[in-house]
Amino acid sequence: MMYLGAAGAAILLTAAFVSDIRTMRIPNRLNFAALAAGGLFHMAERVWSRLNDAAPDARPWLLAALEAAGQGLLTACAGAGAGFALMLLLHRLGAVGGGDVKLFAALGSWIGARETIDCAIYAVLAAGAYGLLCLMIGRHRAVRWNLLREDEAADGAESSPETGRNAGVRKCRFPFMIAVIPGAIAAWLW
Repeated sequence: MMYLGAAGAAILLTAAFVSDIRTMRIPNRLNFAALAAGGLFHMAERVWSRLNDAAPDARPWLLAALEAAGQGLLTACAGAGAGFALMLLLHRLGAVGGGDVKLFAALGSWIGARETIDCAIYAVLAAGAYGLLCLMIGRHRAVRWNLLREDEAADGAESSPETGRNAGVRKCRFPFMIAVIPGAIAAWLW
């Protein structure tokens, strides 16, 4: 059953990747549907394993099934909470968008808290590596390859009133899913 959870996460990440590359957005409809499906998956998986357990307990099967469903829901909620909290912190720092926050909550509902944290760490490392690559090859080439997009809000290149260090600096954005996919693969392998 563990592989079904990974398959659900892979489907979610594939759909989010396509959307993020095309539009730099991850639809709420996708995130919320995946969040609910991940919760239902963990509930069904726990009930299935409890009812097929070789040594059933003395409690009535319905009570055992309800307890197992509750445990599955807690697993999904813990994963969703971990993914949401980590990405909300990055969102508050301006590193990721709101869709990425909700995506990691949905991803967490499929793969659990520990794997979601691993995936987030690897994704941030991959994003840093991608950013360094873009700096090394030069921004003009990256923009020409349509991998980076200029932030329209930064066209004015606002400067900091204290130091003016950001004068003339333009922000570059890229779809975070470019880093999430390698991060998810790394989390799966290690």
